[in-house]
Amino acid sequence: MSEDSKLIALIDFIYAAALDADLWPTVLAKLADATGALQAIIATMDKRTDTFASISRRAYPDLEASYKDYWAFRNPLWDNATALPAGEVFSLDTLMPRQDFVKTPVFNEWWKTADYGLEMLGANLLVEDKVSSLICLVNARGSDPPAREQALILAALRHIVRAARIHRQLWTLDLMQGAAPERLESLRQGAILVDAAANVLFANAPARAVLETGDGLVLKGGCLASTDGADTLQRLIASCARGVGPLRGPLGGEIGVRRGPNRLCLHVTVTPLRSKHPAIEIPWLGLCPPAAMVTVDDPETGRRQLAQNLHNRFGLTGAETGLAAEILKGDGRAAAARRRGVSVATARAQLSSIFEKTGTHRQAELVHLLLELADKRDPGKWDV
Repeated sequence: MSEDSKLIALIDFIYAAALDADLWPTVLAKLADATGALQAIIATMDKRTDTFASISRRAYPDLEASYKDYWAFRNPLWDNATALPAGEVFSLDTLMPRQDFVKTPVFNEWWKTADYGLEMLGANLLVEDKVSSLICLVNARGSDPPAREQALILAALRHIVRAARIHRQLWTLDLMQGAAPERLESLRQGAILVDAAANVLFANAPARAVLETGDGLVLKGGCLASTDGADTLQRLIASCARGVGPLRGPLGGEIGVRRGPNRLCLHVTVTPLRSKHPAIEIPWLGLCPPAAMVTVDDPETGRRQLAQNLHNRFGLTGAETGLAAEILKGDGRAAAARRRGVSVATARAQLSSIFEKTGTHRQAELVHLLLELADKRDPGKWDV
């Protein structure tokens, strides 16, 4: 088979892998065999969770374990590679001078043990804020690839970058179709899809609004977190990971997340996701399916809507709508006045004005009216 025919056959297989994740290890094996490389690797670093995942042409269990657990986070080549855009091909010399690299601990304590040489070519498959993926081919020590093999590697790498991007797009499309984002967008409560490490995969408009305020829930490096400093939310999300079952404790749960002074807590529910056709996890491409849905109820949203309804329909002032919301709690005018920070006499005057404007005569009638207005928010639409 001619060199051109080998390249065409390899490219065909590369694009087949874009449709079948199980073919990627074979792509690496074929690429290494065609180019004479000792090792071919696809790997992802997620600094949000300090995790590393990879697949490779050759398996060295002990070396791979030490790199995953320790050396991956101490390799200057990786940090330098992430400064380059996705798709740009690099060599070791692109990333740092050889004379500097051979002085590093990772070279002397790991790289040489793996019998890797200094002839290396690679390309970034993904470069995001805290997540990066790359493919890399390394020759054996003392082995220099001929020019024709370098040309083949360069041609193949460009197609692998494109195929990996297609794979990610198709995977995301399958995930979103299963998650029905249009249904989540129709909810009045916030809905957030997260993986087991709390990385946010999707957030509907109400959830995005909550996150943008930075009060209660926030994103930290792409991960969902509460601003009160507690790790309860992360623990509830982690409990939804596959393989964690009832014998390890309950899955998900409900918590109240504290916010700033004089603000009501957010009501947050974590529910495990168990699809009949779950998305395949491909950690070495940075693809992890959602493990849980986090729903967020903001009690202040309902109060604001009720206040708006009262103002639009009856012309109540801000002070009157505030008192009406407190009356709805049902513990009496004095308690409502105390929470509003006004005297009982002021509350009595405001309540008389509310009766007149709404056409009610007793607190029981007013509460009934308020409940009717609250029902117009149609809480049934809040169910997933």
